[in-house]
Amino acid sequence: MKNWKISETEFKNKYLIPTEKSIWLTDQNKDSNITELIETKSLGTITSIRYEDLKEIVFIDTDSSIDFIFKDDKTPEEKHQIDKIVYSEIKSYLKSQLKGTKLKDYSVIKQILPQLISLGISIILIVVTYIFAMELEKGESVRISGRRAWLKQIIVSIAETLGTTGTLIVGILIIASFIYFIIRKYQNPKRGEILKITNSPRLTI
Repeated sequence: MKNWKISETEFKNKYLIPTEKSIWLTDQNKDSNITELIETKSLGTITSIRYEDLKEIVFIDTDSSIDFIFKDDKTPEEKHQIDKIVYSEIKSYLKSQLKGTKLKDYSVIKQILPQLISLGISIILIVVTYIFAMELEKGESVRISGRRAWLKQIIVSIAETLGTTGTLIVGILIIASFIYFIIRKYQNPKRGEILKITNSPRLTI
């Protein structure tokens, strides 16, 4: 069974072990024989990442990192930055041996999408805060009951503190910051590929 050492500490080595239905991650003592532990099923505690639970595996060549993205958005992604040679071996192996997948480019849009979403949400919140600030300056009351009353309360508090002018200034700074980072990522995109999980993913061993 294939295995790679992907990181190490003073006393432990972390190994990545691809199996038919999942990828195992395990920490073992430095003096351990990983091949013998696998053969005797003596690995002890392992983290198992099932292929069918994954949305995609992102290979980022620029950072020599592998990012496991889960279908369940509540499950945090698992990212590992690896030695360049080891990274290339793992990438090549999974691309050729993992079936039920589709290979795609790590596009610029994919890289800047989180910032674009954050920018859109920020613009909406800034506009709402500005509207509340205008209403408060006119002496009108702002209704904060109903759904997401807690969020409305926070926005009203910010609007009271900043006023219309302060909201505009802070809003412009926030929007400008997002645009700056988006432009930087767009001009200097990372290189890589995405192994998208499709149907019945299985590793050919």
